[in-house]
Amino acid sequence: MRKVAIFSSLIAIMIIGMFFYGENDFKAKDAMPILDESGSSSYERKDATNVETAVSEAIKEHGKTYGKGEYITEGHVILDTEQKGNKVKAYTIASVGVFEFQDGIFTIVSGSGAIPTVMTFSIDEHGQYKLIAYEEPLDGEAYVESMKKMFPKTYHSKVLYADKYYDELAKQQERQAQEYLKNIGRHAKVSISYVEKQPLNISVQAMNHFLHMLSSDPFLNECPDWLGTREVIEQGIRYVYETSQSKANDGRDVVTLRKMKEDGTVIDMRQYVIEENKLKRIK
Repeated sequence: MRKVAIFSSLIAIMIIGMFFYGENDFKAKDAMPILDESGSSSYERKDATNVETAVSEAIKEHGKTYGKGEYITEGHVILDTEQKGNKVKAYTIASVGVFEFQDGIFTIVSGSGAIPTVMTFSIDEHGQYKLIAYEEPLDGEAYVESMKKMFPKTYHSKVLYADKYYDELAKQQERQAQEYLKNIGRHAKVSISYVEKQPLNISVQAMNHFLHMLSSDPFLNECPDWLGTREVIEQGIRYVYETSQSKANDGRDVVTLRKMKEDGTVIDMRQYVIEENKLKRIK
């Protein structure tokens, strides 16, 4: 779900901007301001001195509103740009992809499809682009009408069928993910689609209890809800969270959750036995 935050200063800027853009003005209530650096996902920020870089950085910044992960990628196609004075409006098809290591595969864990997106920038005296507004169509029945208001009529046929751009956008994301692995010296498969997981072999009731536990405990929340591993970078250090399953001497199922360093050193561990369709901690 898209998060919308409206600040008084941003509203003022957008109202001024409306005088520049005629019938394709964006609406203040639909625009999305750039976020701060508090997001859990990260990427290497670049100075934006051209519209291509500015659009790329804006999409990745917007990607912080998606699920957590290790690295944010983006894909975009710029259909057209308009410039009046020191303001630039970019009409784009944009996509976000957030990646992390799961079972050793660098896989996409959250993101978006191909979304018609209009971004408005100001250019300062040093030629740096600064995002003023990030606008996506409204959800549901208002989607088509809001999209038509965002884009010039000549592009309506393209943005109405934006999904046809998704393969190209996904390839851009995949290339960025591969470049990230190269930069960190890691060899791994990159997947831009869901990777099948091995589920826990427990009852539906026990699994529901397990998922409830995951959502209510910070340590458990980082652990996979499947039999396998996921990697998380915490304060610059990479940790591996693992969920495994075994049998106790009396035949009951045991679920073990571990937090480890990359070298396998166990930092934290919990064990639960399945009892009456619930997980009971034994260690």
